[in-house]
Amino acid sequence: MKQIFLGLLVLTLLGCATAHKINNVQLGMTKQEVISAIGKPTSISAKDGTEYLNYRFSETDDHAFYGVTTPYFVRLVNGKVDSYGRTGDFDSTQKPTVRVETDENINVQGGGDLYTELKKLKELRDEGILTEEEYQAQKQKALSK
Repeated sequence: MKQIFLGLLVLTLLGCATAHKINNVQLGMTKQEVISAIGKPTSISAKDGTEYLNYRFSETDDHAFYGVTTPYFVRLVNGKVDSYGRTGDFDSTQKPTVRVETDENINVQGGGDLYTELKKLKELRDEGILTEEEYQAQKQKALSK
């Protein structure tokens, strides 16, 4: 009976989800700080001053029990963490953008002159916040004022 209890205790401890470890990573950490915080990576890859620490974590207790893991990464640029997360959550080679959908007209802040307004609209389009169609519509609106 004692052996069964100890066996279940070991399985319970081993069967814990581990994905929460990624929450211990912070931007600007060094490689050694990351390894101290979340453990030794499964593998490491590097190219042109960028290094990836690759991890595999269980996202639920059931996954841990059955050995199911999800790939995670920590990207270091010039020795410091500049991004981290689940592989596939975002394209780590692209500048992150946020898209906000709204039915309201976009009010561009930052100046009343046409040049400033057009420049801001272009920046919003280039960052992926505005689609090309939205950009053209807002540009025409600004030009017709």
